Amino acid sequence: MPTHDGMTLLARRPLARTPKSFASLVLAYCIALPLFGRAVFPLARDKAHITLASSFTDPQILATYLVAAVVMMRLFAAGTPVGQPGRTRLARRFLVFVGICLTSSLGSRFPLFSVWRSFEVFLLGLWALVMIRDASGAYDPAKAIRAFYAVSAAILTGVFIGLVINPSGAWAMEGDVARLTGTTGYSINPNDIGAIAAVLTLGCYVRAVERGSLLHWAGTLFFFLVCYASHSRGSYVAFAIGFVAATFMLGRVVRRRAVVAATSIGAVLSLGAACLMSSSVRNFFVFLMTRGHESENLDSLGGRWQLWEFGLKVFKQHPLFGTGYGTYPEGLEGGHFHNVFIELIVTTGILGAVSYTVFVLTLIASARRSILSSDRGTAAERITAADLVTIPAVIIVANGATAGAAYYSWDLLGLVSVAVASSLFAVRSAALPVERVVQKRFSNLMS
Repeated sequence: MPTHDGMTLLARRPLARTPKSFASLVLAYCIALPLFGRAVFPLARDKAHITLASSFTDPQILATYLVAAVVMMRLFAAGTPVGQPGRTRLARRFLVFVGICLTSSLGSRFPLFSVWRSFEVFLLGLWALVMIRDASGAYDPAKAIRAFYAVSAAILTGVFIGLVINPSGAWAMEGDVARLTGTTGYSINPNDIGAIAAVLTLGCYVRAVERGSLLHWAGTLFFFLVCYASHSRGSYVAFAIGFVAATFMLGRVVRRRAVVAATSIGAVLSLGAACLMSSSVRNFFVFLMTRGHESENLDSLGGRWQLWEFGLKVFKQHPLFGTGYGTYPEGLEGGHFHNVFIELIVTTGILGAVSYTVFVLTLIASARRSILSSDRGTAAERITAADLVTIPAVIIVANGATAGAAYYSWDLLGLVSVAVASSLFAVRSAALPVERVVQKRFSNLMS
């Protein structure tokens, strides 16, 4: 039978700390992801003639091997987290998607390339297992989110390195504007720079409001300017939707709700009045959304209608497993479909697109449950709850207009990080009631 002192220690026991090896894992991922994120190195890979031996001379694939080695060592050292509450369903959904991606490689024009891309995606699942194992003892869902922000910042660091190495080549003219690419021989897509910067802007914005931090306000302004420099219309829309979502989440605090509502209404009315009264303001927004191509660019959604029609025609030829994950059909070399669902239908067939959709819907439901179980009275939990909304919002909206298969790694990493955070909320919710019960029993004994 437990003593009073024993119950006191149990009721007050500190949360476990994350192993130090977690930091090295995040560092390895931050180093590796920019490499196969195409921000620093040119595309050295030859899709048509890639072999296992030649893959070891490609810095992007070597980066993936580095991550795989670190993750596998951590996984074997810590053991596989089994039976964690809230993890199984999301993990199954994600693994089904990975399995379909791998199966699609059987009919790929570049089978080994598709296998490698599938391995890259599978690695995200293993990384999630290690993340849950390392962070669950501390009941800290924010660790996965912070790791994702760190990787995102590392990718943009690669873009800035490109600006230093090749300043003239770091900008690509389209229409009447120069778009930031950060190239050193092969450009990271400006659309992806815009989406990454939008996620970081909103992350800094939420923390600036919650913590009143001047440093986070500076980060908000900086990453917003990077998002603007990409001149990505899809990223602008994704940022706007994410900003609305973030502001709504910030208004969950009762004492702040009236201020947030009044500020939001005032901003919308002011912007609407400026557009109605000033032709220069209207022209600016038209230019922002057309990049100087005027109305015909808006009518065709920047040529996306034609791409989507072409994608649907290819889908009819490969309906089940597509043309192979990460590859494109002939006639679309050097481009992409600007829509993640069209791309998945084409490259992984209806099975891949459906499995991805099921994973995203399960993720949204899990995030919603986590937000409802979060403590509104704790700033750290309010911040994480906002992240669980803003990150999927930006990624899903941006992927509907700008997605390219070459950048699924960052997009999926964001969604997997949110899945990990949601799972850790479930772990925490399952553990904390035990402590509350112990505290209650102890108080009854003392009364």
